[in-house]
Amino acid sequence: LDQAIGTALEADLGLALFDRDHDGHQLTAAGAELLPEARAVETAALRVERRSYGLIERLAETVRVGAGEWAAMLLARGLAGLADGPHVELAVTGAAAPTAGRTPEILVRHGLPEAGDGLTRRVGSLGCAIYGAPAFADGRALPLVPAELAILPWLGFVEEQEHYVTMRWLQEQMRGRPPAARLMRTDLMIAAAVGGIGVAVLPCFLGDPEPGLVQLSTPIEALRADYWAIAHPDLSRNPSVRTVATWISDCFRSAERAPEPASVPLRSGIRERTVPGT
Repeated sequence: LDQAIGTALEADLGLALFDRDHDGHQLTAAGAELLPEARAVETAALRVERRSYGLIERLAETVRVGAGEWAAMLLARGLAGLADGPHVELAVTGAAAPTAGRTPEILVRHGLPEAGDGLTRRVGSLGCAIYGAPAFADGRALPLVPAELAILPWLGFVEEQEHYVTMRWLQEQMRGRPPAARLMRTDLMIAAAVGGIGVAVLPCFLGDPEPGLVQLSTPIEALRADYWAIAHPDLSRNPSVRTVATWISDCFRSAERAPEPASVPLRSGIRERTVPGT
């Protein structure tokens, strides 16, 4: 509970709910007994506050948007599209559900949530492919076939991120080989790929415009899962949340409409492979 709420309760009830010392606050026996009811009161107050957002006509409040790294980078590029709308607080997070805080929150998840009672809305998808320094394409026809890609040095995520869908797919391609380097963030992955350390799976909206990289593969259909925006059900009428959800969809549509990358310059022996059906 918020400390200010706890102090106010103590004054109203005439009970000591906390033992206070230099190490912090500890619940007394009375405080522990009343804690479930106090939390229920706080939850109800937050629910009333969230529902009141739906009665606000102006778009001046802040909406927190939590997303994985790729989606957050896409949204950061599109913040200009909300210049006249609600304020957005953008955070990288792997949370599975919106929090019940005072700030309205939308989560952008890769893949439809398996459970939960939140409002869900499909916002789009992100294409990704394998990128590397031009030296990895020397003397080879593009796109590389799986057998050619399998022997290249790969860039992977750190061990704490091995549960990522992308990392599980990478482990299959590496066939038991350790990655050439492990990196936690996408910007580090791009820097290492430009430096020729290895090849990386990157979203096309980041990999295509990078002058130091070449797209070595066709888009990876196995990793093209839909992204979904999730919000608390009490926020269904909140105009700021609805505006931000529409803006998120617009950002994804912009990425999906991005033009195909220009042909790889035929330098240093790089050749273009003819793909059946093209």
